[in-house]
Amino acid sequence: MDGRQIKHTHSLQRKLNHWITFTTLIFVTIAGILSGGIAFYEARDLQDNILQEVARLVRINQLTENKIHNDDNEEESIIIQRLGSQLASQLQIPNTLEDGLQTLRINDEDWRVLILTQPSSTQRFLVAQQTELRDEIAWNSSLNVFFPILLLAIITLIIINLIIRSAFKPLKKLAANLDKRDGTKLNPLPETNMLEEVAPFLLSINGLLARTQQNIQKQQRFIADAAHELRTPVAALSILSENIQNASTEEDRKQRQRLLQQGLERLRLLVAQLLDLARLQSDYTGPKEMVSFNKIVQDAITELYSLAEAKQIDLGISHQEQLSVLNQGNGLSQLVNNAIDNAIRYTPNGGTINVSLYAEEGNAIFRVEDTGSGVPEEELELIFEPFYRTQGNSQPGNGLGLAISLEIARNLGGHITLLNRDNGGIQFQYLQSQNISQNLSTRPLSSAVNNLN
Repeated sequence: MDGRQIKHTHSLQRKLNHWITFTTLIFVTIAGILSGGIAFYEARDLQDNILQEVARLVRINQLTENKIHNDDNEEESIIIQRLGSQLASQLQIPNTLEDGLQTLRINDEDWRVLILTQPSSTQRFLVAQQTELRDEIAWNSSLNVFFPILLLAIITLIIINLIIRSAFKPLKKLAANLDKRDGTKLNPLPETNMLEEVAPFLLSINGLLARTQQNIQKQQRFIADAAHELRTPVAALSILSENIQNASTEEDRKQRQRLLQQGLERLRLLVAQLLDLARLQSDYTGPKEMVSFNKIVQDAITELYSLAEAKQIDLGISHQEQLSVLNQGNGLSQLVNNAIDNAIRYTPNGGTINVSLYAEEGNAIFRVEDTGSGVPEEELELIFEPFYRTQGNSQPGNGLGLAISLEIARNLGGHITLLNRDNGGIQFQYLQSQNISQNLSTRPLSSAVNNLN
């Protein structure tokens, strides 16, 4: 795969095989032990039944005192004898034993003995067989049961292994499909003829591809817009620098220098905002610290008050509570300044801007309400895009303020809401949790854009 070597530490296929093999062996062992044990005791019961059948034949005088021989193995003989017999070749068993089956130790050997009394007389006899022989027959019966189970288990494991290999082929095919693509092909993978278990994984990949494509398109638009925004002031500055050389008087030269300095300042601000936006969009992970939200708001109002005063705008704090929140760099200062600066820009002369800061349900809420003309509903969804400016907007600016504020809020785990007020104007609201543990981890931002009811 593109020459890459990946060290595999875990294999789902191997893990499945191991667990299935382990589980199967456990069940086979248990089944073998149970089946073998049952076969063992059934074989011993069968031997007891044979002794009882031989005894029945003796009782009806069809067999006499003798040995029933096995031509292949002398040790497999069944002995029939009368109790109390003094023959040296016979088993020496006392006549006092009770009738029935019992195991006796005779001459250092274990014997299974059935003692019975003839119904027509008091004559007693026994039918006996060596226990060692009986156990050997029983063990052979057990093994005859166990080995087929073991063989069946081995065949089953081989079949299961082949099935698992076949089940994982769609994943390998999917990986091969992805590996053949270059970085420019982000179209979704085919979703037909896909296993039900693989479908969620495939849908997630297609979702990721779609989001990646959207992000790439967004970055491409951003680069194109940034190039356009930079091209215009750079061209203007180039013309201004040439005009300085052609100034006819000292006063004219100074005027053109002032225009050049203003253009340079606008260009510096644009570049600084572009760098801020790029830094924030690259998942900036600078240190966070607790700060006074009140001081940030008061400093912003102090800094921007002269702009509001020039337009005779009533700028003030309508409600304020003492709040502390986590901040990252000068992020909150930028966010607050952007919100108040936008309100001043788009509020007509003699208007009002109310700033409030309060806590609600464990969240710090910063709100700016103005009496401007508001934003067309169809443009509320677009206003956070970089370089976007509402139609008919004649105010100076480059459309980066709200985009930067959005990224700052995302990095701080905050939430921005922009609403059209019923009585005119815009309400900008920023909400951030006062819970330190929630703010220390960056969470995705969701910006809400709705009508204020």
